[in-house]
Amino acid sequence: MSSAGDNMVRIVSLQRSFLRGAFFGAIALLAFVFAAQSIHAASAPAKVTIHIPSKSLSLMPYYFGKDKGFFAAERIEPQFVMMAPPTAIAALLAGELDFSSTTGAATSAMMRGLPLKRMFYVQQDPAHVLLSQPEIKSIQELTGKTIGVTALTDAVGMAANVILRGNGIDVSRVTLIGMQITDNNIKALTTRKIAATLLAPPYAQDLEAKGYNKLAEARTYAPLSFIGLVTTIDNVKKNPQKVFGVVAGLYRTMTYLLNPAHHNEVVQYVSSYHKLDPALAEKAFTAQVPAFSKDGTKPRSAVEREIEIYRETLKIAKTFTPDDLEDMSLLRKVQGR
Repeated sequence: MSSAGDNMVRIVSLQRSFLRGAFFGAIALLAFVFAAQSIHAASAPAKVTIHIPSKSLSLMPYYFGKDKGFFAAERIEPQFVMMAPPTAIAALLAGELDFSSTTGAATSAMMRGLPLKRMFYVQQDPAHVLLSQPEIKSIQELTGKTIGVTALTDAVGMAANVILRGNGIDVSRVTLIGMQITDNNIKALTTRKIAATLLAPPYAQDLEAKGYNKLAEARTYAPLSFIGLVTTIDNVKKNPQKVFGVVAGLYRTMTYLLNPAHHNEVVQYVSSYHKLDPALAEKAFTAQVPAFSKDGTKPRSAVEREIEIYRETLKIAKTFTPDDLEDMSLLRKVQGR
């Protein structure tokens, strides 16, 4: 009887040991699964939406950087959304976009008190040129005619104003019409619905080769910022690592793209991406390169001049400094790595 009782005790003890082992085994398995999921989540790239106004060469670094894996190296997966600059800024402020590449429309918004910051300059100077119909030979001949811009309050609209004023033309005697995106500008020009428009490489070089006249280069008149990286102040505070990753991806891209050793590779990319003849691709890229920022920044004096252009054109009384528009802190961290 005693032996049977002892056996029963041993059986119960073994059952308890088994259950205890199964319990802790299950806990260990769950911990492993959660750890694996956490590691995967940490290593998976963060998806970000970035507004682009066109596929011009000024925007090419975004596509080039994605295709070369420079954003992926920073665990960023950019998704590009094309729309009109003012619409994009509204979407950015509403949280429907993470970033915008259009610094011009963003600047107009900032000067109205909206919480945005420039985080990176892809361009420090404009590469746009004013192109006209073949029969128009001078800027003065644009008086009484229509000029297409992407938006009246972005850098393209500002550049049109500055070029006209710089040539003694009363802007009120010219009709500026916002076409929303570059493709619309090109179509309106080639179908003769407008007399002139401002275009960046490679579109400008392509149309000039087809007989349209180059009347002026925007960089001659004003150091306006067209393309860079803009986001909300709230995004910088809540998602600093994500913003850092996009800034770092752009920095990697520009460093590679502007290295003379990679010139032929980049021209070949331009030729393939835009379906251009190699000679035209070379000409377009050569025209674009001087406008690019070499390190993601822009000279302070140029930004100060830009501020005055916006204040004058938009009739804004309040004063601003470059610090009101920019936040280069994450770029400095990238450069210091």
